Amino acid sequence: MVMYKRGSRVGFFERISRGWKVTKLGMAVIRADPELMVYTFLSAVLSIFAIGAAISGSIGLEIFSGGLDSEATSNEEGTNDLVNAGHMAIWFAFYLVISVITVFWNSAIIASAYERMSAGTNPSFSYGIKQAMKCLPQILIWGVISGTVGLFLQILEGISKDSDAPIPIRAVAGLASFILGIAWWIATFFVIPMIVLERSGVIDGMSQSPKLFYKTWGEGITSHVGTGLLLFFAVFILFLVFTPVMMVGGSVAVLGAVALVLSILLVALFFTTVEAVNRASLYYYAKTGEAPPMAQKYGLSF
Repeated sequence: MVMYKRGSRVGFFERISRGWKVTKLGMAVIRADPELMVYTFLSAVLSIFAIGAAISGSIGLEIFSGGLDSEATSNEEGTNDLVNAGHMAIWFAFYLVISVITVFWNSAIIASAYERMSAGTNPSFSYGIKQAMKCLPQILIWGVISGTVGLFLQILEGISKDSDAPIPIRAVAGLASFILGIAWWIATFFVIPMIVLERSGVIDGMSQSPKLFYKTWGEGITSHVGTGLLLFFAVFILFLVFTPVMMVGGSVAVLGAVALVLSILLVALFFTTVEAVNRASLYYYAKTGEAPPMAQKYGLSF
């Protein structure tokens, strides 16, 4: 089951075929271990709590600043500057917290999926959490770094869509956001697997990740795009199924809308988890040059 031969060229269409098989393997892993989706669910729930905390902090800051304005109207401009800085600090902290949460639970998914695909065992739900906890310092550091870079890219994208900004600045910001975003995705593709599977440091992970991605660039892009397309088609089919139900009207329409929303959330949960599992599979491929042993069980001959 050799996926590539070291030192030899691999055809583009061969890489596409293998990338699609990686995605099929990822879906098979989740069907075998549906509890992996619980990790993604917990990540989403904690992220929602973080959003709530950030909104509450901003509202509290506004209420507090209102009290200051009523007591010191002569220094209103200085108060507004402090309030704006406070809002920026709250949302910057929120973005970093979201990033750390995402990295932690992705680490748990990758650790559990890798164990099943490589060793053939059925790891317990706590296994992934324990593996992620063992490298918590690296996860925190990487979460802060990736969150900061992600926020910078979001700022560039925001400038590109700002109708008040000059067109040349919007064009440059949009191009920079696109190029830097792709470069960052490529350069850091395998950082989380290296952290949680090899206990690598962040700097070592960032230096080794591009080298590993070079071995799997076609498969990595294909599996990423393929997962996104499957998600799109699944949501499209759900709309086709539930739209006639919602057109009935009354309580049936309400139930149809609720069922549609829940179905979309479940599908998004599934394919988001598939994306993380794919990364574990690709990491095994990049390190060994072979498909994970579990692939043979499902007849996925690479």
